[in-house]
Amino acid sequence: MPGRLVIFDDSFFRTEAKKIFNNVKNHVGYIKPSYNLAPTHLLPVLLNTHVYSNAHFGLIPSWAKDKKSININARSETLFEKKSFRNSFKSKRCLIPVNGFYEWEKIGKDKFPYFVHSVDDGGLVFAGLWDEWYDVIKNEKIISVALITTQPNEKIAKIHDRMPVILDSKHWKTWLDKDTSLEELNKLFLSCSSEILKLDEVSSFVNPVKNNTPECIKPFKRETPIQETLF
Repeated sequence: MPGRLVIFDDSFFRTEAKKIFNNVKNHVGYIKPSYNLAPTHLLPVLLNTHVYSNAHFGLIPSWAKDKKSININARSETLFEKKSFRNSFKSKRCLIPVNGFYEWEKIGKDKFPYFVHSVDDGGLVFAGLWDEWYDVIKNEKIISVALITTQPNEKIAKIHDRMPVILDSKHWKTWLDKDTSLEELNKLFLSCSSEILKLDEVSSFVNPVKNNTPECIKPFKRETPIQETLF
């Protein structure tokens, strides 16, 4: 259940999106690099309105009373069952480009962080949902998003029981198209191949959200405890 993302260079996405969509409106400009992007932070997303926009990480349903009602992940198996996601799944889908994400492996009482990214460092694109919520205090509309999760592939399963739905570029248009059938959309929820992902163990430096530098994704090798022998 990814709750921390990494986005420092979205050129991989812009280049490919330009080939696939010929009418994207860029409201992002240049991204602000983030090596430890957490819920409530802003991240760039391509909406199915073909607007590339910054969005609040954590979906706030349009009917929510306040900003506390957020969901950062949406389970692919129950999208139609959840009131928070049902309408967005029908008509407000988006693409979320990232350079990677963090996941923590739980061993006993300890948790060890890993940076998950593409083997060629070409970036990853998540299937996401978005909605608009009106902030009456600030008198503004807030675009918010949640990423969709599915069953893990073999590589991710070693450290966690869920993973984001990662879309190949050949499926981007299908995901955003309002006329795509439910059957076609459901076919996209399979976990991606383990071969396209690399898992780098990183240090606990990434744990505090305030730490937001390239140090967060620096590979780290934890020491293996020395086993005492009887002789």
